[in-house]
Amino acid sequence: MEAKLDRIRKQANSKLANQKLYGQTLVAIEETIREQGEELSPTAYFGAMMTTLQSSQGSTELIGALLYLLDEVFPFLPHSVLRSKFADIIAIIENVFEQHKDEQPIVRSIIGCLQELLAAQDAPNWSMPVTKKAFQQLLILSANASPKARKRAQDAVRNVLSRPPPPTAIHPAADMTSEFILRVLHETSKSDQHAAQQMLALLQTIVPYWPPHKFSTLCQTLLQLPKFNNIFLTKAAFDVFEALFDAQETDMDTEKFAGLIRAICELKPAAVDERLLPTWLLIIGKAFPSYAKLNPAQCANDVATVFALIFNDFQQDSRCHRQIANCLSTLIEYCVTDDMIEQASAGQANGLLEMISLMENGLGVHFQAAWVHVMTVQQAMLNKLNHYAAPLMNGCLALLGELRLSPSEAYKEQLDKTLGVAISTMGPQFFLQILPLNLESPTSSNQVGRAFLLPLLKTYTTNTTLSYFVNVLIPLGDRLAQKGEAAAARELEMQAKVYETLVNQIWSLAPGFCDLPVDLTRAFNDTVAERFSSLLYTQPDLRPTIAQALQLLIEKNQALVKSSADDTHLLKAYGLTKAQASQNLEFMSKFAVNYLAVFFNVFSQIAPAFRGFMAEVIKSYLTVTTAEDINTTFKKVLGMLSQALESNETVTNDPSMPPPMSHTMLDLAIIMIPFLDLESAQLLYNGTLQSLLSKESDPTLQKKGYKVLNHLMRCDNGRQVVAQHIEELQNHLLEATGSCTGSAKKDRIKTLKEVVELLPATDLHFIPAILSEVVLASKDNNEKTRNFAFDLLVSMGNKMKAGGIVKNSRLEGFDESFPDANATLGEFFTMLTAGLAGTTAHMIGATVGALSRVFFEFKDELPVELASELLQTINVLAASNNREIVKAAVGYVKVCIVVLDIGILQPQLGDIVRSLLKCQHQHKSHFKVKIRHLFERLIRRFGYEPIAALMPEDDKKMIVNIQKRRLRAKRRKNANAADDDSDDDEDVSARASAKKGAFQDAYEEVLYGSESEIDDEGSEDETLKTVKAAATALKQQKKKKQAVSNAFIREDGEDGPLDFLDRSALGRISSNKPQQRKIKSNKNAFAEGDDGRLVINEPTPQQEAEEEAEEAGEDYYMQHMTNPDGFTRDKRNRIKFKKGKDAVDDAMEVDDGEEGAKKAKRPVKKFEKIGKEFRSKRAGGDVKRKGQMDPFSYVPLNKVIKKKGRRDTKVTYTGRVKK
Repeated sequence: MEAKLDRIRKQANSKLANQKLYGQTLVAIEETIREQGEELSPTAYFGAMMTTLQSSQGSTELIGALLYLLDEVFPFLPHSVLRSKFADIIAIIENVFEQHKDEQPIVRSIIGCLQELLAAQDAPNWSMPVTKKAFQQLLILSANASPKARKRAQDAVRNVLSRPPPPTAIHPAADMTSEFILRVLHETSKSDQHAAQQMLALLQTIVPYWPPHKFSTLCQTLLQLPKFNNIFLTKAAFDVFEALFDAQETDMDTEKFAGLIRAICELKPAAVDERLLPTWLLIIGKAFPSYAKLNPAQCANDVATVFALIFNDFQQDSRCHRQIANCLSTLIEYCVTDDMIEQASAGQANGLLEMISLMENGLGVHFQAAWVHVMTVQQAMLNKLNHYAAPLMNGCLALLGELRLSPSEAYKEQLDKTLGVAISTMGPQFFLQILPLNLESPTSSNQVGRAFLLPLLKTYTTNTTLSYFVNVLIPLGDRLAQKGEAAAARELEMQAKVYETLVNQIWSLAPGFCDLPVDLTRAFNDTVAERFSSLLYTQPDLRPTIAQALQLLIEKNQALVKSSADDTHLLKAYGLTKAQASQNLEFMSKFAVNYLAVFFNVFSQIAPAFRGFMAEVIKSYLTVTTAEDINTTFKKVLGMLSQALESNETVTNDPSMPPPMSHTMLDLAIIMIPFLDLESAQLLYNGTLQSLLSKESDPTLQKKGYKVLNHLMRCDNGRQVVAQHIEELQNHLLEATGSCTGSAKKDRIKTLKEVVELLPATDLHFIPAILSEVVLASKDNNEKTRNFAFDLLVSMGNKMKAGGIVKNSRLEGFDESFPDANATLGEFFTMLTAGLAGTTAHMIGATVGALSRVFFEFKDELPVELASELLQTINVLAASNNREIVKAAVGYVKVCIVVLDIGILQPQLGDIVRSLLKCQHQHKSHFKVKIRHLFERLIRRFGYEPIAALMPEDDKKMIVNIQKRRLRAKRRKNANAADDDSDDDEDVSARASAKKGAFQDAYEEVLYGSESEIDDEGSEDETLKTVKAAATALKQQKKKKQAVSNAFIREDGEDGPLDFLDRSALGRISSNKPQQRKIKSNKNAFAEGDDGRLVINEPTPQQEAEEEAEEAGEDYYMQHMTNPDGFTRDKRNRIKFKKGKDAVDDAMEVDDGEEGAKKAKRPVKKFEKIGKEFRSKRAGGDVKRKGQMDPFSYVPLNKVIKKKGRRDTKVTYTGRVKK
């Protein structure tokens, strides 16, 4: 409520009179409530407003404002108040309504009040006449009021009916509403059909709350409305039917419901009726699923009839084909029963066979315009039939195969999708019986090659028989491979390449056939397993495909075993039960050991960047391998690792070459860690500590050593081993500190984090021992290393906070007599602050950064004194001369300003201001923006006056500017909120979500984020600039694409067709459409007499006018050359820009590619435009000037051609005068 009232309160200064009145009235009401000493609660608002409303006399504006405010307050009033004051409120509202029933804003506010008032009443109150009368008034307004008030009344009726008083499920006013609507429909359907439409609009919204025993009467009434031949009334009735079937189940009996369905089917509009047909189709699509629930058998008998009725509309040229396809797909999904499918597959005639026959006819020429949508219906039927599709949809599939041989682009995509659905439902075996591949003899007239099916088979094959791939497709691939070898031997390279591609495509089908096959135990034998193994060795290109296939054999069966569905559903959907899936896994475990050996060998042959798929398949087969076999295999890996480490292999820098054997064996060991027992985990742990952590000569081995420790501590057995030897591990890690390479630092930090979590509380000396290393790692160049270091600092803080003993005597440089310390959060901060005494700026800056991160995490648990002391220390560092230290200190101060309590900050406010100013003065503009932002933060927390009082006179200018910009931004924000509150809310929420997504955690948001009100303006400007720039770039990109796509060939009539093999062909291609050159023929230029002599006639006035227009067209070139707004080019192709009369022309040389002696200058012929003296200087056209003739005549009436030797002016009919 407060948000709504705050919005109204801001409108007190609005320029709109009504909004201003609302705001001022609310302010006055609130002042009255405060004067009476009450809180601003909904009840207080209600009492004050009702009292004022009752006492107001005649002021329509004030009454409207009060009712508007009451409309906003009523939803938040306690229901007990609305019930106890019901009679008084109704009396006042009724009186106001009678006096101001013509004032629509008042009427709408009254409707809103009545809505909440009636919705709050309990069941006994609804038996009172006054309650029924009030609701009756709402119903009348929902039928007869003005459009806005009527819509508000209809919403109010729906809202009241949707909130029945407990414990009733149906509202007591539902019967009253149904009687009112039925009566109005009966009275207005003939005389006032517009009013009937309005009632239907109300009925559509309240159908879910309609009394169940009145459904039959309602349907009978609705069925009568289409008979009046009013398209709008019929459309409204259909909309109500749609809502009716969307609502809860009715209590109509089966016979009545079936009769209703038949009656609706009889009301089917014409196929070309694009207004009514979509709504009717929606009704059918929602009515028949309800019919199928009531009586599945009867619905199955009737569905074929309505299916045929609708399907034939595909023949018509209509825009409703998509809606027709959706409706038919719905009928197939919900109304075709399993009994129908079984009967049809057994050969018994039923409605399903009729529907399939219709779909076959739908691929005929009469349905060609709707083939795309007919295929949508066929996809629905294929999905419904599933494995039964093979015999039933063979005819449709054969027709689809014929269409695919010469497909049109209009339906090719949908055709391929339909074929794909057929593959996934009936299976590749039955599919390829209807449409065989014919890859071996595609030239035969009866055997058309269908290699285009191979990509579809790869995409859609799943949950089928693996034996078909083993017995048919693998031999086919082998025969094609032999033909390819024979072609290569005959040096037929193209043919050999085609066969090679076909073989690879056939093997690419393996993952689909291995995706939950139903005959795994029968089809997958030793021969197949060996063939897959040999392919992994011999065919590097097929390794990802074969590995994926073998991986799917394990993972899909494991997923089925873990499924929560029952066996009946799984058997119907996948043809397997959980028990069968378990048997498949047990069967595959027999091959696991041998396959692991193959996988390991192949893994060692692949470069590290491309090993991912092999690592995944190894993990899958380790899950079905026995623990004994895993540990035996692992010991072999360890043995090979030891040999490789002793051999000192050379490391190659070529990323495409396999790495040294030691690296490969370590990678395999890391993969196997989650599956090891305690003994094997112990062996790996010992080997890692002894041989890998100190391997400074091979950074990769050292890095992998730390990875081994990380993985060990993430699994149960490995964690147990590490916990038993935690003391030893700490010593080894501390000894390896100096030998850690840069590439291993990230993994070392991750290892330290795991070790810290395993430390016993009785000895936490490891934390201070590694603290300096972790602090320095938080300033590492690698971002991931920095993030892991910060996480480790937080983990160390949590460990210290949990309590324990820090044995200082065990630390390097400490005497054995040094006392132990209790592990506390304060002790941890004390350890951290020791880094502030570092000798390098890098160490001090890293310590300050680490302190800020840990302080942010544990700010609520820190003692006040410690937080204050830390802030004092950092204030001193903020005034340092070193920028690295200052940058970290400023970040710490920012965190304190944001998260620290004001009570802690207040005593040190002066020190903070002074240190920030000193920082700004010393480093000039380097930290200007950050310091300015910190001052804005301080103003927002403490106010402007306290901060301004601490500022020196020389620096007040900055803070005054900050305050001005803040106030300006606040005024603009308030103005925007008053103009459009909803848009502002969306904008604020969008900006908040954008800021939230920009940072990974709260600490980064505080340290790097900006909540600046001032910055928001700039950011919005920048965003706007970015959007404009992106839009401009997009337009330019579109222009480029258009320019590239619009390519034209310039042809010359003499040369004939363009030869694209000619090197000069590129010069004949243009992005502009070439214009045909008009060649003027002089053949009929002159007439001939009877004797063959030429007859030259004087031109007619019409011919003279055409010639003058043609000459005038030539003037466009001269106007371009003498353009007053741009530039001209002289004879030497120099650009001359137009300037004032007295300005000197600037000429810019343009290289025209010509060199040599200068040509002799010729006198330039000057032309003067006749009528130039009449031209307007400020506008187009001519003007009449004082003392001159009218500007009507431009061509002198004297003779144009003078005698030779006379120096008279020459004038052409284009208006040019040659001097």
